[in-house]
Amino acid sequence: MRLNITGPPRQPVFVYSIASINVLLWILLEVSGNSTNPSSLRKFGAIDSYLIWSGEYWRLASAIFLHVGASHLAINSISLVIMGGLTERLYGHRNFISIFLVTGIIGSTASYMNIENGVVGAGASGAIFGCLGSLVSFFYIRKETLGKSGKQTLNGLIILALVNLAFGFVIPAIDNWAHIGGFIAGISSGYFLAYHPKTAQPPHSLQIPNIGQKARLPLLIFFAVSIIISLLAIGNSLYEPAKAFPVF
Repeated sequence: MRLNITGPPRQPVFVYSIASINVLLWILLEVSGNSTNPSSLRKFGAIDSYLIWSGEYWRLASAIFLHVGASHLAINSISLVIMGGLTERLYGHRNFISIFLVTGIIGSTASYMNIENGVVGAGASGAIFGCLGSLVSFFYIRKETLGKSGKQTLNGLIILALVNLAFGFVIPAIDNWAHIGGFIAGISSGYFLAYHPKTAQPPHSLQIPNIGQKARLPLLIFFAVSIIISLLAIGNSLYEPAKAFPVF
């Protein structure tokens, strides 16, 4: 595989597909009982600490595609098209969908470890922060190759991440644990998929040779699954079912 920002641009087909799924599920939520209704969100697969502790681990993935209200959907859709679109163009289709799902699920798991009983969590923002983190890795690796513009882009991405994380600590109802988990997972995943040993390339080459690239994606998935299982184990051990109460 080659990561090349000067070649023909890849069309972000997965980004548009995910955005379409998000909109469709939001419409179904609205029709079935309002996308801001906690009970409706739970039925469609939102994060709920008690239900996940009870064994419904699939919610860690399904919650990524659900959104609470029209404004939440609109903001995340725009962010997904921008951040996710660039990630898919730079990393390729398979790597993008892997980054999106891995970082989204790790973000959901971080949310599960910290969410209170009776509170639901939903949204693609953990995966979007994952895409942002992968872009930070991409431009960090190439900061010398891309010159001043690459360093400016890297600085801009870092500032964007820090500002959004700061807002997450200030504004109520924002699941900043999902953002932090997704961002860290995105930096790690992006660096793992984009890193390559130094080779005898021209000094201004923007292409990465296919050095063990085929082995990286399965390894990423293996390590991601291991991390998710570990975080779930920690979350389950910390959870206190005696404090749970009926929510339906």
